Amino acid sequence: MSEHLKIDGLTVEVRRSVRRLSVDLTIDRGGGVVIAVPDHLSVAEIEKIVRGKQMWIYTALGRKEATQKGPPPKEFVSGEGFYYLGRKYRLKLVSDEAAANGSTGLVLKDDRFYLPLAKASKGRDLFVEWYCERAAEWIERRVRALKGRMAAEPKAIGIRDLGFRWGSCTHTGKILFHWRTILLPPERIDYLVMHELAHIHEHNHSPAFYERLRRASPDHKQHEDWFRRNGDLYSL
Repeated sequence: MSEHLKIDGLTVEVRRSVRRLSVDLTIDRGGGVVIAVPDHLSVAEIEKIVRGKQMWIYTALGRKEATQKGPPPKEFVSGEGFYYLGRKYRLKLVSDEAAANGSTGLVLKDDRFYLPLAKASKGRDLFVEWYCERAAEWIERRVRALKGRMAAEPKAIGIRDLGFRWGSCTHTGKILFHWRTILLPPERIDYLVMHELAHIHEHNHSPAFYERLRRASPDHKQHEDWFRRNGDLYSL
């Protein structure tokens, strides 16, 4: 369950779990302070932990603010660039006549996205739909390819808008990915897949989780550093 504490001007989200044995303090992608704790831990004990980590928290929040500006919102006009599997493709708006002779929606062809001019006002919805379809196909293939390495069998795979999270794993073994995942370079997608598959065994970010992830992806720290520096660039 989740609760919130005010500690010296900080709002801290507390996530309790009867299954958790350790404490995990993080800054989420939205800049929120989150502490995951065993259910039996008292409020006084949680406050003591947070106060002991305040220097780290403020430093991390400062880094987050500096890197979270991200790119400006996309404009659905000719020449705008859109990522797909780590590569940026330019958009070209085409006339209604040209659209009538081809697709009536968004198309990636000859290293360029094409969109009928009449549909430009719905550009974001069409891109999200297109990305969701490709993400479902691509990620399912990568899960099949990597699940043996992780010795993990997900109950189901889903693509949806997860807000600030790239992925999620439920306690029932279903793994979810943000549709934006398909914008990333393939090697980064593979890392996210392994990360969520590891959560099937370890529903936390404990040392046991990272040891399991390290065995499958020895360069996991480099991946995480890349996401901290570049993840916000891959947006719509």
